Order: sequence, then structure tokens, then C-alpha cells
Amino acid sequence: MEFSSRGRLRHARLAGDRREQYPHSLQFYLEPPTESISLVEFESFAIDRLRLLKVVENLGVSYVRNSDAYKTKLESELRKLKFPYRALAEDDYEARRKDHISHFILRLAYCQSEDLRRWFLQQEMDLFRYRFSQLTDNLMQKFLEHVNLSFEAMGTMFAFFLAPGTFDCHDLSDITGSGLATTSSKSLRTLGCILSGP
Repeated sequence: MEFSSRGRLRHARLAGDRREQYPHSLQFYLEPPTESISLVEFESFAIDRLRLLKVVENLGVSYVRNSDAYKTKLESELRKLKFPYRALAEDDYEARRKDHISHFILRLAYCQSEDLRRWFLQQEMDLFRYRFSQLTDNLMQKFLEHVNLSFEAMGTMFAFFLAPGTFDCHDLSDITGSGLATTSSKSLRTLGCILSGP
């Protein structure tokens, strides 16, 4: 047990380093967690994440997605289960940590069959869509930069190609002959398809 101020400073420095692990309230879950957690915490995180995804599923059936009632109910559930629900809460390390770890716990649990994978991905996409829609323009920009989605402001002609109904979101192949499809435009189209839904 350390009683010196040096020990407290080192602990504070470590806590600061951990906070850099989740700089944004929204995540793509690219890296699995590497820390050790207790079995009780593991179980608690898994149960809370499953409850959250069940709520997302039930609200998607009961309400129109992105309606005010849907958003209000989902935000209250996020708050109740202590998941990140406000993108502006910059110092919400524990909620972000819980979000990250619990995602990977359920990802592991739901990889056993195609039906389970499909259900898990659908609920996670709906949750991501909700969280992304709650970001301000500035925070959207910061998130896209954080996940290295390089992009340029699009012109009117390219915006036409992204408009709903212009192309099939399930066919993310290049726009043939136009020369418009670059790596960044593919990323934008993919993100656009995720946000617009199936």
C-alpha cells in the first residue's frame, strides 16, 4: 500500500492514460479490451448490454425509429443502465469503458450462429445510428476524424448519388464510369447506408 504523494500522482497519470483510450463517446469497437475484469463485473456488463439491446429491439418495433418518443425512451434506458447517452459528457470514462467491454462480451456470446450474429448486428447498428444522430455537427466531425474516415465536402452531383433511393445500399460497388468512387466516397456511402437503415 502506498501512502506517498508519488504513488497518488502515478495513479492519476494512469487514470489519465486510460481516459485517452475512449476519447469519444461513440465507438467503432475496432480494438478488443485488454484489461482484466472481475467475473461479477463481466456478468453485470453482459446483462446490462443485453437489456439495452433488447430495449433497442422492442423500441424499434413499438415506435418509429428516430421519432421523439423513440429517442426519449432510448435515452432514459441508456441513462438507467449507465451507458454513454450524452456525447457532450467528456469525462464519462466508466460509462465508455462499460460500453466498450460489454460490446465485446456480447459479440463473443452472439457469434455462435448466423441468426444470433444477425440479431446482434442489427441492434448494434440501430444503437449506433441513434448515438450518431445525437451528435452535434462538430462532434460528428471529431468522431469521423478519430476513426480515420477521411472525407471531403461533397458537391451537389455526388450528393445526388447519396440521396435515398438513388442506389441500392446493399450494392456498395463503385459507381461505374463516373470516376467518383474513391476510398473516401466508399466510406461515406457505407456510413450513409448504416445511418439510413435497411
